[in-house]
Amino acid sequence: MFSIHDFILKTIHGMVGRYPDFQVREYALNWYGKGKLDEADLALIEEWLAPAPVEEVPVAPPPEEA
Repeated sequence: MFSIHDFILKTIHGMVGRYPDFQVREYALNWYGKGKLDEADLALIEEWLAPAPVEEVPVAPPPEEA
């Protein structure tokens, strides 16, 4: 069975990385205003837009000169 909710989330997920973040949020808020998305959906979309955590690699100190 077709679900407009799932269709909207798939569409928004496909927009992430292809459109500026503000446009993705604007599109999502439009559907939120129409009652098709809820706050949990907006939180999920915000997770999709969050930058990936950067792993810190320890840097060895330079060797001391003799």
